[in-house]
Amino acid sequence: MHEHEATHRAAQQTEHPTEPPTDHRTETEHAASRAIASRIEALHTHDPEFARAAPSPSVVDAVRRADGSLIGTISAAMSGYADRPALGRRAERIVEDPDTGRRTTELLPHFETVTYAELWREAGSLAAAWADPASGGLNAGDFIGVLGFTSTDYATIDLACMYLGAVSVPLPTGWSAARLAPILTETEPRILATDLGSVDAAVDAVLATESIERLVVFDYDPRVDDHREALQTAVGKLDGRAPVVPLQEELSRGRRLPALEPRDDGDPDRLVGLIYTSGSTGAPKGAMYTASMITRMWQNSRTGTPNAAPGSDRPVPTIVLHYMPMSHVNGRARLISGLASGGTGFFTARSDMSTLFDDIGLARPTVLSLVPRICDMVHQQYLLEADRLSRTGTPRPARAEAEAAALTRVRDDMLGGRIVSALCGSAPLSSQMHTFMAEVLGTKVIDCYGSTETTRPVVVDQQVRRPPVIDYRLVDVPELGYFATDKPHPRGELRLKSVGLVQGYYKQPEVTARAFDEDGYYKTGDVVAEIAPDRLVYVDRINNVVKLSQGEFVAVSRLEALYSTSPYISQIYVYGSSEQAFLLAVVVADREQLALEQVDDDAAIRAKILDSMRELARDAGLNPYEVPYDVILEPQPFTIENGLLSGVGKLLRPSLKDRYGARLEQLYADIAGGRAGRIAALRAAGRAAEPLEAVLAAVQITLGYPASMVVPQAAFTDLGGDSLSALTFSTVLEQIFDTEVPVQAVLSPTSTLAGIAEHLAAAPATASVPRPTFASVHGRGATEVKAGDLTLDRFVDEEVLARAPKTPDWTDPSVNWADPSVGRTDLPGERTDPSADGTSPTATGNVLLTGATGYLGRFLAVEWLERVAASGGRLTVLARGADDAAAGHRVLACLRGASGDRTDWFDAVAAQHLEVLAADVSAPQLGLDRTTWERLAAETDRIVHSAALVNHVLPYSRLFEPNVAATARLIELALTHRMKRFAYVSTIAAAMMPDGTFLDETADVRTASPVRQLNDSDANGYATSKWAGEVLLRDAHDRTGLPVVVFRPDMILAHSRLTGQLNLPDRFTRLLLSVVATGMAPRSFHRLDADGNRRRAHYSGLPVDFTADAIASLSARSRDGYVTYNSVNANDDDVSLDEIVDWLIRAGHPITRIDDYEQWRVRFEAALRGLPEHQRRLSMLPLMRAYARPTEPRTSSMVPARRFTAAVAESGAGGGAIPSLSADFIDKYVADLRALGVL
Repeated sequence: MHEHEATHRAAQQTEHPTEPPTDHRTETEHAASRAIASRIEALHTHDPEFARAAPSPSVVDAVRRADGSLIGTISAAMSGYADRPALGRRAERIVEDPDTGRRTTELLPHFETVTYAELWREAGSLAAAWADPASGGLNAGDFIGVLGFTSTDYATIDLACMYLGAVSVPLPTGWSAARLAPILTETEPRILATDLGSVDAAVDAVLATESIERLVVFDYDPRVDDHREALQTAVGKLDGRAPVVPLQEELSRGRRLPALEPRDDGDPDRLVGLIYTSGSTGAPKGAMYTASMITRMWQNSRTGTPNAAPGSDRPVPTIVLHYMPMSHVNGRARLISGLASGGTGFFTARSDMSTLFDDIGLARPTVLSLVPRICDMVHQQYLLEADRLSRTGTPRPARAEAEAAALTRVRDDMLGGRIVSALCGSAPLSSQMHTFMAEVLGTKVIDCYGSTETTRPVVVDQQVRRPPVIDYRLVDVPELGYFATDKPHPRGELRLKSVGLVQGYYKQPEVTARAFDEDGYYKTGDVVAEIAPDRLVYVDRINNVVKLSQGEFVAVSRLEALYSTSPYISQIYVYGSSEQAFLLAVVVADREQLALEQVDDDAAIRAKILDSMRELARDAGLNPYEVPYDVILEPQPFTIENGLLSGVGKLLRPSLKDRYGARLEQLYADIAGGRAGRIAALRAAGRAAEPLEAVLAAVQITLGYPASMVVPQAAFTDLGGDSLSALTFSTVLEQIFDTEVPVQAVLSPTSTLAGIAEHLAAAPATASVPRPTFASVHGRGATEVKAGDLTLDRFVDEEVLARAPKTPDWTDPSVNWADPSVGRTDLPGERTDPSADGTSPTATGNVLLTGATGYLGRFLAVEWLERVAASGGRLTVLARGADDAAAGHRVLACLRGASGDRTDWFDAVAAQHLEVLAADVSAPQLGLDRTTWERLAAETDRIVHSAALVNHVLPYSRLFEPNVAATARLIELALTHRMKRFAYVSTIAAAMMPDGTFLDETADVRTASPVRQLNDSDANGYATSKWAGEVLLRDAHDRTGLPVVVFRPDMILAHSRLTGQLNLPDRFTRLLLSVVATGMAPRSFHRLDADGNRRRAHYSGLPVDFTADAIASLSARSRDGYVTYNSVNANDDDVSLDEIVDWLIRAGHPITRIDDYEQWRVRFEAALRGLPEHQRRLSMLPLMRAYARPTEPRTSSMVPARRFTAAVAESGAGGGAIPSLSADFIDKYVADLRALGVL
C-alpha cells in the first residue's frame, strides 16, 4: 500500500501554537469578516445580555491555570462565572382541560435559567445522593447510563457523574431496548437515568440488564397526569426489580446529605465517559474518553468560538440553543464550550424539534451549531416564507423581492437576529446549502471536520488545526480509485495522530487494533484531497462510495446533500448497486410545499421530485448516472425513533438498507422488466409503430431517461449519448423497423430525435431504392471480410460504370490543357495548366471536399481554398446540416479557426471561391437533389475525400455505411459525366498486417491483404472500413482508370503554430491530457528488454498543418495511375511516448513513473475515473483497452515510407522535410490544453 506523507512537520506538543495558521481567505471573505466584527462591536455596545455573556479574561486564565485535574478545571469555571446564567429551559405552566380535568403543560414565551453556582451545587447534591450508602453507595469508576434528550436535567446528571468520578455512558436517544442491549451488556451500568419520553425502553432495558440497580427519571413533573401515569406504569412493570426514582427526589435527598467532596484521583488517564459511534456505517463502538481529554475540551473552549470573527479583538459570547443529543460528541462539546466560556446554553423544549425555531427565536443565540438536517429545515422555512410573501401583499411583490424579504425574516425573527458565528459538523453540506446558510445567517459558516474518536475538530475550513493534529498522512484507496498521485491534488484515506485522540474502544481490543495502522495513525475512514500542505477537502466516507456496473464511482452522501436542497424533498436516501448502471432513491416528500403547488397524487409527486433532482444535477454539472432513475415515496419520515437516523440526524445506512433494500432491488427488477416489455411491444408492433414514439421510447430505454426529459428537438449526444449507447439505440430501432439506422446519423450534432423519426418514416418509401449494406456485401453475421466482396459493381449501377469516361493522357503534348474548352465534349478530366515540366497539372480547377468540419479536414479546406483561389477555381464543401445555410454556418466556424490570424483573407476568399452544400455522403446522390448532383458531376475536377466516422470502438458493420458506402458514392460522382481525380485519406492502420508489419506504398491492397478478420480489438472496425475504401478505389482504377492518390496518415497531432488547434478526442491528446492530469505514467509504454530496460521506439505522429500541406501539395501534383503514400513520421529519431513523458517531467510536470505496467494501468484507470467530468470525458478511459498491455516498440523502419519522404522533399511540402516531434512541440500541446481550459 502506497502512503503519501502529506506533511513531515511535527506540531509542537502544546495546546497553544506559536504561529497562526496561514490565512487563505479572499478579499471578499476579509470584507465579510470586517462586517461581522462591526456587528460584534455594535452588539457589545447596544445589547447588555450579549456583553454580559462575554468570556472573562480572568476566568479564562483561571481555567487554564487550574491544577490540571478535571474537577479543578470545571470548578474554576463554575466559581468564576458563579452568578451568570448557565443553562435555560423553556418556562411552562400547568393547564387543565375543562372537559376531562387532565393536567398538561403549556410552553411560555421565555426561558427560565439556573446560574453556574446553582448548577454546580445541584450536581454535587445528586452526586451525594448516589454516593450515599443507604442507596447503594455508588463508587468512583462505576458506570451510569443516561438515556434521553438533551436538557438542563441531563446536563446536571452529566456534571454529577464527573463530580462523583463515575463513568458516564450517554445512550442514543430513540433506540429500542433491543438495540441498547449490547451497549448495556458491555458497560454494566449500576444506574440508568432516563427522560420520560424514553421510559418504556428504559424499563425494558432494566429488565434485560442485570447490573442496573436503579432507574432515575428526569424531565418529570408530577403535576402532569401523563407524567405521573407513565411513572406508575414503569413502577408496576418493574415490579420491584429496581426502584424508579424521579430526579427531583434524588436532588432533594442529596441536599439533605452532608456535602460531598468531588472525587478526582488526579489520574489523567482515568476513564470518564464512553461516546458510542452513531452506527451509521456499522455496529456502534464505545470510544473511551479520559479525564485529560475532557479537561482539554474545557480548557480549549476558553474563547467560545475561536476564529469566529477574525479582525475583531472583542470576545464573542457563547449564547447557544442546544438541540443535539448528548450521546454525540458535538452535543457534548457545545455544552462544554458554552459553560467553559461563561455563556448561556438554552435547550429546545421538544425532542421532536417541533419548537426548534420558536426556541431559537426566543434564545437569540450568538453561536449556531448546525447539522445538515437543520440546514434543510431552515431552507424549507425560507421557501415557505418566500412563497407566502410572493402570494400576499398589495401590490404583490416580485419573486426576488419576496425572497429577499424572506431571508431577512428568517434571519431576524426565526433565528433571533444576533448570530455572529455558525459552525457545521457531523456531515458535509452541499456547496449550494453552504452558500444559502451563509446568506441567511449573514455570517460565514465554519466547516468543522472531526469525529467521535478525535474528540474535537481537526480540520476547520479546510485548514488542519495544529494543535491538536500532530501529523497526518493520506493512504491510497485503490479499490475506489483514490491515490496520493492523483492530480491535481493527492487523495486518499485520512489517517492522523492527534492530541486528545481516543486510545480505543471499550472492551473491543480487536476493533481498536483495526482502527489504527502499524505506525499508530488513526484510520478515519474518510477520503480527503490535499489541496495544499495542511489544507484538506473532504471527499466522502469510504463506505459511502458506490461503484456502478459501468465502473463509475458515486459518492451518494454528496448527492443526498445536494438533493436535500430541493423544495419537494424532506429527506432522501440514495441507493446504488455494483450490478446496476443507475441509482435509485427513497424520498420523504415535503408534502406541505407540494400542497402549496396543488400536487397531491403520488405519480405527480414522483414526477415533480425527479424533475427537481434533474434540475439540481444540471446546475451542479453532475453526470446522468448521478441522478436517481426512480424513487420510492416514503410517507413516514426517517427518525431516531424508527431507527433510521442517528442522534444528530445522520442517515443510518445499514438500517435504511435493511428496511428498503428488498424494495429497491425489486424496483431495479421492475425497471428492467419494464424496459424489456417496452422493447418487446415495440418489436411486436414493427413498422406499425409510430416512428417518433418509438424513437423517444428507445432513447428512454437506452439512456435511462424519463419521458419528461426526452423531447423530439433534442440531439442524442445532447442527452449524454456516446458511440456505444448510439450503437444500442440504433440496434433497438433496427429491430423494430427492420430498417438500418446509421450510427453516424445518431451521433451527428445536427441530427435530432425528430429527424431520426423522419428517417424511419421515410424508410418504406425509399426501400425500393437498393442500398448496399454490410449484410448485402459481406453476408449477415460475417466474421471476416474479403477484398473480393468489395467490387464497385455492388455499389454503383452498371450503367454508370459503362458510361464512365476513360482517363485522359495528361502527357499528350498536342493537347492544350489550359484551354477551358478542352475536354468539354468528352469530359475527360481536369481543366488546368500543365506543371513546369509539362507532365502533370499543378493547378486545381474545381475541388470537392468532404470532412471539412473534421480536425484534418478544416486545415485541408484552408489549403485547398488557397489553391483554388490562385487558379480561379471553386472549393465545394459537403457537410451535414438541415439546409445549405446551416451547413455553411458549421463549416465557416471551423475554417475561420483553422485560418489562424488570416481571418480577413479567409472571409474575402471564401466569399468568392467557397461553396457549402448540405449533404449526406453515404446517401444516394450524396443526399443532393438531382440538379445539384448533375452540376457537380459536370463541373468538379478533383474530389478530396477526408470525411469518415472515426471511432475506435464501433464495429465494422456500423462503420460500413459512413466509411465504405460513402466512398463508393463519391467514386460514382467521380465517374459521372467526366473523370475526376480522387484523393482519399485513409489510415496507416489499414496497412497493418496481422503479424504487425505494414504494407509498403506499392503493394496492391487487394492481394497483399485479401482478408480482414472482424473482432473487438482496438480500432478493428475503423481500420477495416478504411481498408475497404482503398479496395474500392483500386477496383475503380482498374475498371475505369480513375486517377487515385491515397494517403495513410498515422496520428495527426496539434497544429505546430496556432494556439488551441488540437484534436481533443484523439488518442494522443487524450493520453497526454490523462498523463499530465493524473501525474502517472508507466516505466515504459512498450515491452522492456531482457534486462528490464526501455527499448528504442518511435512515435509516428505529425502536426496537422504539415499533414494538410503534404496531402494538398501531393494531391495537386498527382499524375495518372494509382499512388499510395504512407504519410507517416519516418524519422529515425528515437522519439517515443516514453521520451515524450521524459520531456513532460523535465518541463516540471509532477509525473510519477510506475515500474509495474499492470499496476500503472489499474491505478491510471482508477485515477481517470476520479477526474472532474470535463477532463474525464476527454481522457483515455474510453480507449484504455489500447493500453491493456505494453506494446512491442515500433521503429521508423517498420513502416515503409520512402515514396512519401521523397515526394515531400521534391514538392517542398511542409518545408521539404518530415518534421520530428520536439519538447517545444509537446510544451505547446500542454499550453493548448490549458488555453482550452482542459488542464
